[in-house]
Amino acid sequence: MNKKHKTAIWYYGLSGLLPMIIMLSLYAWLKIVPFGQHNLLISDLGTQYIPFLAEFKRQIGQLNFSSYSFSLSLGANMLPLAAYYLISPFNLLLLFCSNSQLPVVVGYVIVLKISAMGLTMAHFLKTRQSEYHFSALIFATAYSLSGFVAMNFYNLMWLDALILLPLVILGLEQLFYRRQPNLYIGMLTVTILTNYYLGYMTCLFVVLYLISLLIKEQQPNQSWKQLVSQRWSTICQFGWASLIAGGTAAIVLIPALLGMLKTGKKTIAATHFYPTLKFGGEVLSQFQVGGSQYAQRLIHEPSLFISTLGLLFAVAYFCLPTIKRQAKWSNGFLVSSLGLSFWVTTLNTIWHMFQQPAGFPYRNTYLLSFVLLKIAYEASVAPTGQRQTKKLVIWLVWGLFSIGQLALYYGPQIRGVQKQPLWLLMGLTLVASAIFYIWQKRTRWQFWVIGIGAILTFSELFINARLAMRQLPLGNQAVYVQQYRQQARLLKQLEKRTPNFYRVNNQAILLRKAFNEPYFGYNDALLFGQYTFNSYSSTLDEQMRSMLVKLGFYSKNARRINGIGHTQITDLLFANRYDLVDKQGRIQVKKHQTLGLGFAVNARLTQVALKAGAPFENQTQVMQAMTNQTAPFYHVDRLVMQQQKSTQVTFKTQIRTSGAAYLYLPRQAMSKVKLQVNGQLHKIPIHLKGATIIGLGRYQKGQPLTLTISGQHPQAFRQVQVASLDQNQFKQAFSQLAQQRLTVNQSQLSADNGRISGQITVKRPHQLLYLSVPYDSGWHAEVNQHTVRPQSVMGNMLAIPLESGSNQVHLVYCAPGLVMGALITIFSLLIWIITYFKRH
Repeated sequence: MNKKHKTAIWYYGLSGLLPMIIMLSLYAWLKIVPFGQHNLLISDLGTQYIPFLAEFKRQIGQLNFSSYSFSLSLGANMLPLAAYYLISPFNLLLLFCSNSQLPVVVGYVIVLKISAMGLTMAHFLKTRQSEYHFSALIFATAYSLSGFVAMNFYNLMWLDALILLPLVILGLEQLFYRRQPNLYIGMLTVTILTNYYLGYMTCLFVVLYLISLLIKEQQPNQSWKQLVSQRWSTICQFGWASLIAGGTAAIVLIPALLGMLKTGKKTIAATHFYPTLKFGGEVLSQFQVGGSQYAQRLIHEPSLFISTLGLLFAVAYFCLPTIKRQAKWSNGFLVSSLGLSFWVTTLNTIWHMFQQPAGFPYRNTYLLSFVLLKIAYEASVAPTGQRQTKKLVIWLVWGLFSIGQLALYYGPQIRGVQKQPLWLLMGLTLVASAIFYIWQKRTRWQFWVIGIGAILTFSELFINARLAMRQLPLGNQAVYVQQYRQQARLLKQLEKRTPNFYRVNNQAILLRKAFNEPYFGYNDALLFGQYTFNSYSSTLDEQMRSMLVKLGFYSKNARRINGIGHTQITDLLFANRYDLVDKQGRIQVKKHQTLGLGFAVNARLTQVALKAGAPFENQTQVMQAMTNQTAPFYHVDRLVMQQQKSTQVTFKTQIRTSGAAYLYLPRQAMSKVKLQVNGQLHKIPIHLKGATIIGLGRYQKGQPLTLTISGQHPQAFRQVQVASLDQNQFKQAFSQLAQQRLTVNQSQLSADNGRISGQITVKRPHQLLYLSVPYDSGWHAEVNQHTVRPQSVMGNMLAIPLESGSNQVHLVYCAPGLVMGALITIFSLLIWIITYFKRH
């Protein structure tokens, strides 16, 4: 092995090893497994990503990927969720662990991804010079542990875009300078496939980068028209290559886009496009360590930290006389364009797919980190110029830091910005300035200067990450394993005793004990392979959520739906067989009357339109239509106000019919509401912040009920409703519907939620098969081997027209846009392959 190969092995080995060592040191400091019992059950990683990864693991492990899942609330298209969260080759490592160990393995995956960032960035920086410069490892490591990564490392689905960005830009440069588009097409395609959201940002960035390359190429006295004309074939090749990359990713992009159009995010707020400014001079403090921390993850300013030494060299790039003027204009264009994308609300909204982020803002900050560290390295290997230039750079950086700190301490109070001890900030800046000042290419002491600079930078990266992780509410892995196994055993027992399709409304969240922050188990169904109401995801179907809210279910926002708010009627409609309730540390299993996945109903159901804020009326109309009856199911009890105080209202009523009684509260912060029923405190299941139905228990006809509600806005309590379900009427309707229930091939359904096969015998005219499945244009149905058109009923549930007598029913789900996307992908691949062979 010659010296060059040994150097390459050391260079690339260290590029991945250095970020890994820093991350493992942080794990050791925080006592994260394997250095202690803590794990990364934090924020969306614990509530969303781990359950989603469990579903990915289950489907891949069974070698049967279904594009539909009943574990996503009532059921939903899996592809939009998979496109955003799951398509990363690193996720294959999860196949080698049990679900109870997922938090541990995900922690290792994060370390590997950050290590891979250092590797790809080091490779990109290597292409800046003909030789290996180990000083590049300082800037590569700074990229892998920049401020953006320190604040977002647990959003692991974003990290792939940071790994691939240096390779995408390297491919773009090969296209621009050598007319070789393959690396660009391949890496951009993989970026879009692994996470289309940051893939979109990368696509915007490559357009800016192309413009910067054109600026760099522009000759003195050459007009832009002449430059574009000269480079027109390259620009066309760039456009063609970008279209091929997008087309190759269409198999994921198109279904994901159509799926996202069904979420609450499709609404675009005009105010998000006003050209307002988002921050002031305090943003400059974000270039120093500890500018933000975990508690500010939802609202903070751009995480600009790239190390003090990195910033010094980035500023030096624009001051060194040895760097060409056009190169400075080129990179200045990139820096200013990205800076404006943070500062101006209009541009910020465009960069975030025409929506303002719901938490974790400035998600394109990593692009600026990349540009700054790229030019910082280029400045570090360039002739350093006169000492006067270095002094100017040091004064400029100290000036920027001073402006940031003065604005932070003496400006308006700013949310999302963290103050750090000035002695720490000044000490780090002073040492970095000294290293920068004595940095001299090809001197006998340069090896030691680089070594000290590396130690300083790696220490800064560690300190910044540690400060960003302050107040990190780490989970307990030992407790997680114990509670996971207990919950899994209980759910397995329910599965064994219930041969038909059913859902579980699990409000006894055992895993909550392993978390150090509120945990409501929205996605536990995915973790345990069960079916439920609950879901928390950016891909939640808005029509389904809206329908459930109109029926009385609780929804905190457009991304969440909860099983709280169910009644006996909705238990029947949605096959909610069991409630799991925690009673003083013991789990109680409450059983409900259900009819499985589907049953025949009267065609009148197609005429029902649900109203907002009227859940009892809506449920009554649904049951009347299903059974073709006119008798009421709910009796709304007349409330008589007995007393009203500044924060409390007391009502009395007399129950009008024997059965379950329910309360419907108006929309407000019910976490601050206290409810007393007949003088006894009535516990509200979770911290509710919106309207929902609350069960009050069973009552006999004529029984008195006293209701006392305490809260901040008692005037709103005048809109409360108490209604009692006519138990005899419900039993009669249940018996009628039970005569025409669907018998389902349960084993096939369990293996693939996207296929439903069953048999039903129809005994009445004008009947539809009502399915406890949300309506989706991806469902295709056959009845007795004849194609029929599925219908939407109740706002968003699936129904199939039936014939009299025996009906063999088959439904198959194909994600909308999947076939079109696959065809575009195949066509794009063919064009790419043909073009490749034609060129060679």
